[in-house]
Amino acid sequence: MSPFKYEYHETFKIYIILFSILFSSCEKFLETEPLNAVSDLDPIYDKGSSETALRGVYRQLSSSGYYGETYVTLGFFPSADIRNLTTGGAANLVNINFRTDEVLFNTAWSAIYNTINRANHVITKVPSVQDPTLTTNLKNQIIGEAKFIRALAYFDLARAWGGVQLFLEPTVSLQERPNIRRSTLAQTYAQVLADLQDAEALLPDAVNRIRATKRTVWALRARLHLYKKEWALAEEYATKLIEKSADYTLVKPYSAWFANNVVGTRESIFELQYSAINPNATRAQMQHPTRGGTYRYAPNDRFVSLLNNPAISGGRSALISSVVQNNTRIWFGNLYYRLPATDPAYIFRISEMYLIRAEARAQQNNLSITNGALADLNLVRDRAELPVSIAVTQQEILQAIEEERRYEFAFEPHRWFDLARTGRAKTVLEALDSNIEVEEHEYIFPIPVAQIQLDKNLEQNPDY
Repeated sequence: MSPFKYEYHETFKIYIILFSILFSSCEKFLETEPLNAVSDLDPIYDKGSSETALRGVYRQLSSSGYYGETYVTLGFFPSADIRNLTTGGAANLVNINFRTDEVLFNTAWSAIYNTINRANHVITKVPSVQDPTLTTNLKNQIIGEAKFIRALAYFDLARAWGGVQLFLEPTVSLQERPNIRRSTLAQTYAQVLADLQDAEALLPDAVNRIRATKRTVWALRARLHLYKKEWALAEEYATKLIEKSADYTLVKPYSAWFANNVVGTRESIFELQYSAINPNATRAQMQHPTRGGTYRYAPNDRFVSLLNNPAISGGRSALISSVVQNNTRIWFGNLYYRLPATDPAYIFRISEMYLIRAEARAQQNNLSITNGALADLNLVRDRAELPVSIAVTQQEILQAIEEERRYEFAFEPHRWFDLARTGRAKTVLEALDSNIEVEEHEYIFPIPVAQIQLDKNLEQNPDY
């Protein structure tokens, strides 16, 4: 047993505030402005308050507990590629010592359910708004965006914790929450699909890289079907976006989708905006103090070596940077680097669609270098300034895709979830680090003990 595996029991209370969605006005719904100044004080009763209610959903989606930091780090901390520079939660996650009292689990869980609750307010209340300026098309779009975000939130809960409680009506207090037990993973994914199907029918087929459209629905459907091992559907929905080549492309060089303060490039399918008054919290944690950061975690020496090896990661060395102090070179992640911290949170990129399709095609034994798995894999490699893959067999190609995703999404929320969904976390991570031991039950996270203390209907995942 690894020395990092131990039990620790401490009783504590964390009080959760469930948000009610009550709002002010917004005149130009589709303008691509930062999502700031969201009010929680006014009811949803007209066009303006309906639009502002939706802005509140986006604001919670981008909060520091969700895509603004904590949930994102849950995807790459337990990757054996990160070293922790502080005590506490990050160390437990990096060492794959998943504990029920881990505050980062509770932070992400609460932030995601707050996002769902805000979406529920919009989905439930906007249909009954009577305002002649709130046209049917605009009303449908507002509801469709909220349904997409609720689908994304339930998907993120499911891939992290398994089946969860499905709250589909808004609440304003813990006391009024309905008595609902956890659904199964299949039931949770079914709810995700139902929301996506509704959203797809309501949303326009248009380019908007910071607001949900029919195309963001396709991106999440591709990811959802990949996780469900529905290979033909994963390929189908990834292809829908890949075929929109005038709007989405693998920009070159690799760093062109994030470097030099760019936002909304043709690489991006969906990203979240931040501003000086609503900063992206990941930036401070990732950057070195000489760059104005707190430097709480960093790529470990092994991963730095791999990213700096042009034969392995190619142009992805741009994801890290360094400073020299006391004659020592110190490395840190560089995906989030801006001052002020206005770095977007990247939810869907076109490179993910290529790698989803590559994996789906490989699983269907379409390995072709011209129109199969190798074709898609090699396009991603070419953009990273790498030669074509030498993989030949189905298993070799699947492992090559897994490794490509490791570098492509080094600081995005994919690596841990990739290894968990394929059942390869134990094999891969224990081979990388002898101090790591992965138990089978750790393929999903523990339900935060604080949540179980607050809700008698919530049951812990097995063996925690």
